[in-house]
Amino acid sequence: MRYLFLSVLLLILLGGCASNIPLEIRQDITGSNISINAASTDINQYQGKQVRWGGTIAAVENKRDDTWIEVVGKELDSWGEPANTDQSEGRFLVRIDGFLDPAIYKADRSLTVYGTVESHVVGQIDNHPYTYPLIKAQTYHLWSDYDRRHYYGYPDYPYYPYYYPYRYGFSFGYRHGFFPRHGYFPRYGYGMYPYYYW
Repeated sequence: MRYLFLSVLLLILLGGCASNIPLEIRQDITGSNISINAASTDINQYQGKQVRWGGTIAAVENKRDDTWIEVVGKELDSWGEPANTDQSEGRFLVRIDGFLDPAIYKADRSLTVYGTVESHVVGQIDNHPYTYPLIKAQTYHLWSDYDRRHYYGYPDYPYYPYYYPYRYGFSFGYRHGFFPRHGYFPRYGYGMYPYYYW
């Protein structure tokens, strides 16, 4: 009974965290696998299609009624978060209604959007001409370190003076093998001298 209670509690906690990310971002509900490069090459074939794309913000421009964001496309993980990689799937523009503060939606932040392929925009990167697919966003999510800690179970501090399970209240699960122990962290014994293990 105790195991069942702890399992249900854990599912509730994880479910509560996941609800902060829109469903369209967490799951690919488009039913399609349209790549950024494919849309750039033949925009007429994909115009009006729903896509879920994400990547790293390269530039932000606030216009009169909306905000345009240039994104360096990256592969998305199972939560819809752009991968931390140097590999790009091409660039795209996303149009979001209203004003977005460029001090928050700034370069190098990770962004995932769900929306409709509208058209293409011919621009340039430095002196190189480039054709961007333009997405009208229906929903979007700006990723932060908070998301990574709470959705993936990372700690607030890498060397917190108690081992990770106690920090998050999951000590029972860790001690009984439900979660893998990993990371380099101190554990205090009765003499209050730290000893380290993996």
